[in-house]
Amino acid sequence: MMLWAACSEDSGKDGPEGSGGNGGGNEPGETLGGYADPDGVLILNGGSRPNENGSLTYIAPDGTVEADVYKRVNGTELGNDAADLYMCDGKLYILCDDQLHPDDLPVGDGALIIADAVTLKKEKVFTCGQLQFPRPPETNGESEYMQVMSLKNIVVMDEENIYFSDAQGLFRFNSKTGENVIVKGSYALANQGSSVHNLEAIVSTRGMAVIGDRLYSCASGFWTSTKLLEFVKGKDEVNRELELPKGNFISGICKNGDHELIVGTCGRLGEGSNFLHFIDLDTWTITQTKAIGSEISAEFRDSPGITLCGDHIYHAAGSTTVGRTSIKTWKPEAAYIDTTADEPTARYLNCNVAADPEKQYLYVAVSQEYAENVPSPGNILVYDISGDEPKLVQNIAGKTSYPNGIYPVSQFY
Repeated sequence: MMLWAACSEDSGKDGPEGSGGNGGGNEPGETLGGYADPDGVLILNGGSRPNENGSLTYIAPDGTVEADVYKRVNGTELGNDAADLYMCDGKLYILCDDQLHPDDLPVGDGALIIADAVTLKKEKVFTCGQLQFPRPPETNGESEYMQVMSLKNIVVMDEENIYFSDAQGLFRFNSKTGENVIVKGSYALANQGSSVHNLEAIVSTRGMAVIGDRLYSCASGFWTSTKLLEFVKGKDEVNRELELPKGNFISGICKNGDHELIVGTCGRLGEGSNFLHFIDLDTWTITQTKAIGSEISAEFRDSPGITLCGDHIYHAAGSTTVGRTSIKTWKPEAAYIDTTADEPTARYLNCNVAADPEKQYLYVAVSQEYAENVPSPGNILVYDISGDEPKLVQNIAGKTSYPNGIYPVSQFY
């Protein structure tokens, strides 16, 4: 679970401006083609780290599947352990942890790769060394700069406001100048020698959401109350925070239009406490908090543990069984999909499930093995969830390797 710390005592700072629009994607009304076609799907594969670098799989609008498409276009590979991606203003931003460089693997393109979203042709690459940041004043150490470690999540507002997280904090990176700064207060891990926080820092960037010029993330854990945080484009500090009354950990965040967020929270192991919080961004208030009868934990994965499609929240809680909960009637369906019925070799869920609200499709990544030193080409199961019962429309076998995220491209429009 990727957690970082951030704090602000002022909950009365500037409210949303420009909350409408596409949330940091392409210009409103602009639809791109090629690999940026809104009817396509990108799958980012972390891969078996000692045996392969990250890779990108593409599902075309007609269902055709291309494996290792980034390598085919560029002749080079992604960095090791590809973690997350985001599309904005016609560019694709791919974040890779890229700490491991096995001798028998080609050297990948780096930790942050910026490519043309239509063609996937790479334009800029940055190594982990180029993403170093000034040492926070509250830390101990002699060096002026620190290295990033365990890169996890990324969202982008423009080329000068690229927000990404690692095991140490949240950063704002300017790809034009190469400057990387840590968001104020977000550094709080004891193994860097300065904090009382021992195992777990404070805030989960899982499922960060961008609406207009605002970025939303959440705080949770042993060292803080559970809360929603707002950041403003171009600034390196928390703008507003909102206490969430229930739940110890963050499952994920779903955008429900341009003015409302749904935040899923869950309890510590064995507690079975799962909640959905509905937040009005205009008034910065919680309009509803509901306990739900299904487990929605994201487990140890960095992709969101909940995904919204129509009137239902879908979740798998790290298992091969997908559940859903109606946000109208609150009826839970704990075993909405049993993936083993459609793919008998499915023993493990790779990343959390992802929905495409436009097509009303649900994507589930499963595999027979789940160990970083064991390659295991898995299956992507695609379900039509437009009716009362799910229908399997495609079983994609052998085109992925331990996906860390599934991205219907329409989510970036």
